[in-house]
Amino acid sequence: MIEFDHIAIGTSNLNDGVKWAEGKLHSKIPYGGKHDQMGTHNHVLSSGNKTYLEILSKDLSAPPNKRNTWFGMDDPKVELALYKSPKIIGWVCRTKNINRTLALLENLGIDTDFGKPIEMSRGKLKWKFSLRSDGLVPLWGSAPILIEWPDTKHVSFQMADTGLRFKSLLIATPHKNALESLLWTLDFNDNRVSVVKATDTCITATYQLQDGREVSIN
Repeated sequence: MIEFDHIAIGTSNLNDGVKWAEGKLHSKIPYGGKHDQMGTHNHVLSSGNKTYLEILSKDLSAPPNKRNTWFGMDDPKVELALYKSPKIIGWVCRTKNINRTLALLENLGIDTDFGKPIEMSRGKLKWKFSLRSDGLVPLWGSAPILIEWPDTKHVSFQMADTGLRFKSLLIATPHKNALESLLWTLDFNDNRVSVVKATDTCITATYQLQDGREVSIN
């Protein structure tokens, strides 16, 4: 029902975040655009097989946002962490019908709050995205955010491709059982993604570089 789509790397300053990610991944990551509904902007890069990575920050030139910013970027703890260093602030899974997926979770009595689907855009690109009223990522930052793309060729095919390839995702979380139950309910079956028990939430993504080396970021 859901499939891995991309990771979001948060940063307090977009240029600094891009330099950090490019240094780690040895790839140039081009500018994507602005999200008028969120007051953010990003850089994006394909990571193969209908996946990509995103570097995301608040856009200080944008008008005040009427809703809480996605990926918990208004939360003081997240803001402080991003001030210290860029980091992965979320992972996103695509679904063909976000309304149906969210309704299923509600009907099954899943008490994790995924929020409501909202219409999003970046330039001419449009999609739907699950957003809580507080902007936080479900399950204290460990659950996937849901996204619904238009029924066309995946958006990553429109992005630059340097040969970087997504290999795996490790989600360390105090809520291992709840997350695994949630993923099972959503029929998520991807052996590249694993969940382990930990005292704090930490998401680590591993990529294969063009020269064959593997690099992990979190």
